[in-house]
Amino acid sequence: MVNQVFLIAYVTGFLWLRRNPLSLIFTAISPFSLLFILFVVSNGQYVQFAVAGSLVMALVGYGLALGQDISLYKIEYKMQDVFVASPISPIVYMLGLALSELLYGLPALIILISLAVFFSTSIAFLPLLLLNVFLIWGTMSSIGFFLSSHMLHMRNATQLISFVNVIIAVVPPVFYPISTLPEALQMVSYLVPTTHASLMIQYSMGFPIPEGWSIYLGLLVQGIYFGFFMLIAKKRALWREN
Repeated sequence: MVNQVFLIAYVTGFLWLRRNPLSLIFTAISPFSLLFILFVVSNGQYVQFAVAGSLVMALVGYGLALGQDISLYKIEYKMQDVFVASPISPIVYMLGLALSELLYGLPALIILISLAVFFSTSIAFLPLLLLNVFLIWGTMSSIGFFLSSHMLHMRNATQLISFVNVIIAVVPPVFYPISTLPEALQMVSYLVPTTHASLMIQYSMGFPIPEGWSIYLGLLVQGIYFGFFMLIAKKRALWREN
């Protein structure tokens, strides 16, 4: 299984990057756009929020981009038919393509994770940060895989993935303090996993946490989302076309 995952990632990610290394630069630019804007507008005052938000946004983007790639391979290239006819399972296929997406975003993720560690109050938060990264990436990849499996047209897939990206990565308190929201909206935002992901990064940077929230709650919510959408991707994604 592991060999199959890495083989798919090698074919769909590494080989393309070897022929088109500029793709690394193009893919890395997007997560830094809002970071740059917030840094300039706030004169560096909100750089920690910008780093936390940009890291979460990057993970959401790379995870959901899996849906666009799968739609392209399935609808335009018909490449998914080859994997369907092989012994490879849908989860292995998903993990292989998800890993290839990480290859595209690796430079940006290394920089953003390094900045998050730099602004952290202690290096002891590194394991928590990496777990946070894994949970968000896994959850978003599962969502992207599930959504793309039900898309019949490439345009629909692109539009839906873009919409979900904004709803999950921009609207919730990812780039801004949750305390700026009315109490009712704060409760709603706790239902979104990216809220907890950003709060965990902010906590590691020394920002005060909201009353009633804890690291354990953040891990619990993200763990539930991760397990649920992995199960949905395995059981409910359309793998074989009738």
